[in-house]
Amino acid sequence: MSIDTDHLATANTCHDAEPARAAELLRQIDPAQLPVERRPVYAHLLNHVLGEKLAAWGEALTRQQQLIALAPPAPALALWRQLGAAAFVTDSAQPLAHAVEGLVTASGVANERAHELLSLAAATYLVPAQPIAEAAQTALNALGPVTHTSWPTESALDAQAAACLNNLANGLLERAEHDLHHGALRAALARSAEEAYRLWMKAGTWVQLERALYVRALACTVLGEPHLARRHATDGLAVLDAKDSAHAEEVDRAFLELERWNACVWLGLNDEAHRALTRAEAIAATFDDASLTAEFESRRQRLPGFRR
Repeated sequence: MSIDTDHLATANTCHDAEPARAAELLRQIDPAQLPVERRPVYAHLLNHVLGEKLAAWGEALTRQQQLIALAPPAPALALWRQLGAAAFVTDSAQPLAHAVEGLVTASGVANERAHELLSLAAATYLVPAQPIAEAAQTALNALGPVTHTSWPTESALDAQAAACLNNLANGLLERAEHDLHHGALRAALARSAEEAYRLWMKAGTWVQLERALYVRALACTVLGEPHLARRHATDGLAVLDAKDSAHAEEVDRAFLELERWNACVWLGLNDEAHRALTRAEAIAATFDDASLTAEFESRRQRLPGFRR
């Protein structure tokens, strides 16, 4: 790996715990030296770290413009999405128009649809830090055009929209617990998780599908719907049973079993709860990453079922 690829990998690992360190690593990267397949990760971290976490949106936009200039003749859709998100947040008309044009040219969709995608992409970076009511309004405004009736599937931008919806749901899930008592924020969480699943069903891989089911299970736990949380966790496990013969996604399986356990505790399904927790803990015992083990234990102790 090159030094630039090393810096990207380190920034991707430390950005939540050490955003300032991640930002310095990103600033040291020469994007021209990154493999093409790693550039979308770099673009995301520019917005997530420099923009969302450090409020340096002007710098994020400048670096997105530099990155897109390296990518002709056909930049990846994700690069246009990240450029457009930064332009949307900074209200920069020319870069926003450039991103819309790039998406339209690459995907064949209408200008309006590309603009809707970029509004949604921007919301994923704005919502985590906004006050409760403002976050709810931002999310619901962005979600409005991306519904079953307004955004039918089989668009070339389905996967991009699904990624944004998934990120939006995760951003809402990471808010303080008391925030998620707010009715409009809860509605945004439910809708973003549901719509992400709908679009991944059509445009995603089986891994993206089972992870969308995991997010739906998480959302239903927060929303106090253990029967639905159990269903989504069970459906996610069924996808793994059918597709993951190599057991490549055992980490996902452990966390899905954990959500299933919690839902079953709340539903009084004690035998199923015991089996789910036993399986989850057996897999977690094989983790060779201390941070992953800590994440698993933290999630287990935060779940309502653990506190009963």
